[in-house]
Amino acid sequence: MISPFLGRTPSQIVAYPVPPWAYQFAMTPWMVQSLWWHYLYTQDKQYLHRVYPLLRAAARFIAAYVTRNDDKKYHFSPTVSSENWGFTVDQHLNQDSILDLALTTFILNAVVEASVVLAVDERERLRWKDIWENLAPYPSASGPYGEVWIDIKNAPVGHIYNVPVTLAPVFPGEQVGIGLNIQYWDIAKRTARTISLEGGNDLVYQPLIRARLGMLDLEWFKQEVRYCRLPNGVANDRVRQSGGRYAQSLDFDYMMRMGFWCENFALPAVLNECMMQSYAGCIRVFPNTHNLGPARFENLRAVGAFLISSTYDGAQVTHLSLHSEKGKTAKLVSPWGGGGLRVIRGSDHGQVQVTLKGDVASFDTQANEIYLITSA
Repeated sequence: MISPFLGRTPSQIVAYPVPPWAYQFAMTPWMVQSLWWHYLYTQDKQYLHRVYPLLRAAARFIAAYVTRNDDKKYHFSPTVSSENWGFTVDQHLNQDSILDLALTTFILNAVVEASVVLAVDERERLRWKDIWENLAPYPSASGPYGEVWIDIKNAPVGHIYNVPVTLAPVFPGEQVGIGLNIQYWDIAKRTARTISLEGGNDLVYQPLIRARLGMLDLEWFKQEVRYCRLPNGVANDRVRQSGGRYAQSLDFDYMMRMGFWCENFALPAVLNECMMQSYAGCIRVFPNTHNLGPARFENLRAVGAFLISSTYDGAQVTHLSLHSEKGKTAKLVSPWGGGGLRVIRGSDHGQVQVTLKGDVASFDTQANEIYLITSA
């Protein structure tokens, strides 16, 4: 870049995000992910009509970019792993980023479902479905404790990351979790247990992933928050581990004087995920209770346009109710173990028929109705 103000002197002023981060392909699906979330949690079809063109544009861009190799799988090449390797010789570390694969699976699945809801783009839908069903596998490698996910094909095991990008299939990809794609359960938990993180920007990211795997220790989480807390009570970032980008001689406190990392305003989301999860298609209350203690919540929003309220006494769930905004079918896993559920309609105290399939109970709801749920 030549600066018009400095003649032929190269300019040091560049746009943010700067290369090579700007070449991280996952930015495309990530930018529109929240549009689909909004629809999932509100079931607002009018809203979906408005945002569908953006979702479709992302899907079309993905379909135009991926290449199908001799293995009959769709691959991303070149691409960049966020904030790690940049561009490398012979693209050795520029193929099939795990974040690209996880978020592409999310968004193509979303666009396929959206096109069905809106009854549009049937022909393109087949192409999108073929891609997400035949994406390259998540990159992995054998480490000291077994197979783990890595951030991009050919990446070394044991790299010290600033964020838990190797766990992208759990979050933000939302492809792996409690009861979801359990074929990945072992490798997901092993990766979460063994990943090395330097403390650059993971105060929310890492605990949220652990909660979605049902393995977050709330005492450890509180210690992390206290370590990073500013005098005014908000939490920032402090260095936790050297050997990656940070040398042992670095001031561990340097980020605390740089302002505030806005991602950390999402700290309450970690607690929400401990108390209720629904992203996998069914509602689970208090799925992560390690050192949680007594807790309760009111009107946490769940997929399907439901508002959930529940109480946990430190040992078991003592109250569970569901407010249906749009009258969709509710699906939830009993917090009381294997038996069925008894569902009572609030308006007339009538009992609602419940269908049990495996550990998932489902029942039809009416719009603007509240349901009290107990063990059968």
